[in-house]
Order: sequence, then structure tokens, then C-alpha cells
Amino acid sequence: MLAAMKRLLLLIALAASAAHVCAAPAAESRRIAVTLDDLPLAQIDRYSAEQQEDLTRRVLATLQKHQVKAVAFVNESKLEVDGKVDARRLHLLDEWLAAGQELGNHGYAHLDLHTVDPDLWLADVLRGERQIKPLAAAHGSSVRWFRHPFLHLGRSPEIQQRTAAFLAEHGYRIAPVTIDNEEWIYAAAYADASARGDRLRTASLGEDYVRYMLTMIDFYEAQSRAIAGELIPQTLLIHANELNADWLDALLTALEGRGYQWVHAG
Repeated sequence: MLAAMKRLLLLIALAASAAHVCAAPAAESRRIAVTLDDLPLAQIDRYSAEQQEDLTRRVLATLQKHQVKAVAFVNESKLEVDGKVDARRLHLLDEWLAAGQELGNHGYAHLDLHTVDPDLWLADVLRGERQIKPLAAAHGSSVRWFRHPFLHLGRSPEIQQRTAAFLAEHGYRIAPVTIDNEEWIYAAAYADASARGDRLRTASLGEDYVRYMLTMIDFYEAQSRAIAGELIPQTLLIHANELNADWLDALLTALEGRGYQWVHAG
């Protein structure tokens, strides 16, 4: 009788343990969309045409390696040399589309809606689609997304409503950012060190860049939990630059190591 009672208690304990395991919350789902600003290349005038091609291809190769489909936002002013569209710079955008990436509008001249007249800003939006829309159409794609330069949506509700309505009327959706950061500061220092041939400095900056970005991921994950009560799908903002040509692979690998899955802005 005592042995039977012990077996019963053991079965009850095992059942309770199994129920506890089944009731445990599922692992958090980490999803992230990758976006890049300032195409065809940040600080483009400091690089030769051959360097521009090399940097572009290396960024695209990293995205392909990790099977990331990104949205890349263009400033069409950077396509021009002496006031005219340069065919080799335009071809860089063609390479993005040929690689299966998506282009978005980032304004022709990267104007700040907090500092310029809204009419001038709106004209800059339309000026910023003259090359990318036909180029995307030739690849069977379209230009759906607009990202505000500096992420500035306007200083008053009236300006915000007017410009948002204008963008919607012209077929644009506003591209959000949930992981903002100061990556561009690292990129400027990195480009300077690279131009000097300072490999120790570029290696140090690159390693610290990845560390910094993971710290920013931690911060915005905490914000997500505090505000939404859970991890939301994230949208990462980085730039098309030399820093990411060299270190994007390490960053994406680190994010994969944290369990992130790549999603595309739908």
C-alpha cells in the first residue's frame, strides 16, 4: 500500500512538472527589417568610381550572404556630377535592384523638414523620384517607401498632416525606424582612418561599431517591452557606406546569433 502511494505521488509530481513545462511561455520571436539610407553611397564624392563600385558590391554581397532583402533609400542629388546624372552612379542603383533589393525615396537633396519651407521640401520629394521610379519599373519593381531625412516629420501637426497626405497621394508609405543610432559618426571616423591607411584604427572602430550597435539593440528591445509589453518587429537604420562594406557581415552575424530573423518591409 505504501509503495503504491509513493508511485501515485510520483506520477502526480511528474504530471505537474509536465504541465509546468507546457505552460512555460514560448521563446520571444525576434524579427528585424534592414534599411539603408543615403544611396548610392554616403560621402560618395570622396571615392573614385571604382571604389564606389567595390563598396556597393561588397554591401550587396553581405546582404545576399545573409539572405536579407532590404529597402535602400536614395538621395538622387548624389547621382549627379557637375549637375548631370552620372551613368556609373546610376548603374550602382541598377545593381541594387538586380540583386533583388528594393529602392525607396529619401528626398533629392536630403532636406530637413524642420528647417526648410514645406513647399520646397515637397518639391524635393518629387525631384527625388525622377531616376529611381523608371529604374525600378524596368526591374518590375516600384518605389513604395519614403524615409524622412533626419527622421524629421515636421515641427507642427499642420505640417505633419500636410506632408503625410502629400506622400500618400503620390503612392508613398512612410518608412519607420525602431532602432535609431549614431552609426554615421562611426562611419565618418572610419572613412577618415581608411583614407589614411590606418588599419589599426579601422579595426578598432569596426569592432566597437558592432559592440555599439548591439548595445542599441538592447536599448530598443527594452523600450519595446516597456511600451508594447513585448518584442515588436524591429526596423534597423544604417547607411550605405565604407564602414558597412567592411563590417555589416559581422553585425548581421551577431544579430543572427541573438535569434533575429530577417523580414522585409511589407
